[in-house]
Amino acid sequence: MSAGTRPERRSGGSTRHWFSDWRVWLGVAVTTVALGWTLRDVPLAELRASLAETNLWWVALMLPMHVVGLWFRGVRWRYLAAPISETPLPLGAMYRATAVGFMAINIFPLRIGELIRPWFLSKETGVRGPAALGTLVLERAIDFTTLVAIGAILLLFHSARLPGWVPAGAGLFATVGSLPFLLAVALRRDEQRTLRLLQRASGVLPARLAAPLFETLEQVCRGLVAIRGGRAVGMVALWSVVLWGVLFAAPFAIAFAALGIDLPVPDLVLAIYTVHVFTALAVAVPSAPGFFGVYHFACREALALFGVSGASAVAYGTVAHMAYWLPVTGAGLLALARSGARMSDLLSSVER
Repeated sequence: MSAGTRPERRSGGSTRHWFSDWRVWLGVAVTTVALGWTLRDVPLAELRASLAETNLWWVALMLPMHVVGLWFRGVRWRYLAAPISETPLPLGAMYRATAVGFMAINIFPLRIGELIRPWFLSKETGVRGPAALGTLVLERAIDFTTLVAIGAILLLFHSARLPGWVPAGAGLFATVGSLPFLLAVALRRDEQRTLRLLQRASGVLPARLAAPLFETLEQVCRGLVAIRGGRAVGMVALWSVVLWGVLFAAPFAIAFAALGIDLPVPDLVLAIYTVHVFTALAVAVPSAPGFFGVYHFACREALALFGVSGASAVAYGTVAHMAYWLPVTGAGLLALARSGARMSDLLSSVER
């Protein structure tokens, strides 16, 4: 069989494997339950009316903002990934890898886009894939920490009205998000000793698994200590605030105008960031590709705190979700096409 036909065979096998993977069906079940719960008492006529009254000019303004968010994710990632390359990595490559990765998250199960993103950067620039993955582990830790900080501020304003899963979820992700930081601190203090401890931990596995696992862990750890120098730390912190405090929140603000949901200014500001945090926590839950269902559930639960009707809240979630899913998926498909890679290449990359 020629090299050109191999990816299709492997991706086909990957697709068939998904049908027997319990995690895929768990995601489908979560999405189904979330959709059912979200729509449980919403009159469909009212939902259609709310959607029909959506101001499409405001929606058109939301679309490019998510692509801009992908670009500036690439800007921040460039600072994180600087030590894993002898020369500065091209910003265009950082953007394309980010766009393709998030597109893959939107259309493939099991969030395999998280693995495709470092593979794609490796393909584009030649950096080691495991090292790139290490920088993304740290990126996610930074995202979780920033999100939890925003959530903590929200709790100060209306903790009594929040459902119990929100503070519980924030606590869980704060714990998980701190692990890469603790590992990075350990590596900074004594890199060799930390690596030896990891090697011993991997030694409980059979030798044929332990050696490649430790090699991957070693490369990931190199990436985890990527931030060096005060300027790099400051720029990563600055872009994290800009991303989570402004760029990612802006489409939620515009969606209120698009749906004609009027709230007093103080409540509006609070509602924007409440929806922001709720959706960020919800999409971390296992679900079907693209966050369908859980995203809408989060929007309804968040807006219920401000007296927004179920139909208006579900319409809001539908518009906000599609204004995210369509441009991010489209940007990823365009970046993939321009790179010359194929969908089958993405699927086969996660099997290596």
